[in-house]
Amino acid sequence: MFAGPNGSGKSTLIQEVKKNYKVGAFINADEIEVQLNNHKFLDISLFTKIPIRQNDWNLFIENVKQTDSRYKESFPEILFRENFIVCKNSLNSYQAALLAEFLRFRLLEEENTFSFETVMSHPSKVDFLKTAKAAGFITYLYFICTQDPKINIQRILNRVEKGGHHVDHEKTLQRYYRSLELLFDAFMIADRAFIIDSSNMSREVIVEKNKNTITIHNHNVPEWVASCLLDKLEI
Repeated sequence: MFAGPNGSGKSTLIQEVKKNYKVGAFINADEIEVQLNNHKFLDISLFTKIPIRQNDWNLFIENVKQTDSRYKESFPEILFRENFIVCKNSLNSYQAALLAEFLRFRLLEEENTFSFETVMSHPSKVDFLKTAKAAGFITYLYFICTQDPKINIQRILNRVEKGGHHVDHEKTLQRYYRSLELLFDAFMIADRAFIIDSSNMSREVIVEKNKNTITIHNHNVPEWVASCLLDKLEI
């Protein structure tokens, strides 16, 4: 799981990790949203070679309606046809996130190696990590963040100027703090974890976890790492 607030540098980190390690099928809700909104279809074979039935999706979304308090809107019709996902209407970010969640659980059932990107601003992402571990997966957490959400907001503005996607300033602030609140729980669940500070664009690994062994690579620890993780670990 590649996690961290918007504008922290997750996408760049993922590309660096992919150069040296196999991350399996990669699920990114933002990419799913862009692909379906621009082209109206998505090739399922990017994630799995096993066909997905329409009824699998229908059951999933019905369960979401019953259990997710955030579900307050009608969902655009999504069809599964000949190993393609087809959506003729526009998706928003929440709907794309649900589709990404559906694909994650599908890969979990198939016991395939996979990875995904998330802001991790909702406990469901930590719960998913726990579910994957209970299912026998070796779980990895790459968490990247900056010292100040103002840095994230500025980087998002820079990204938009280059044609990247925008994130509302208030949402960025809210997600920044919610993500950090969940860091400790995610760290404790993961088999391997890498906590990375990107305040100065250096993407420096500050803390690493390998099963029960925790290593602090730089004792000049950023405040967010200290207060949101090390203090709770009593290190």
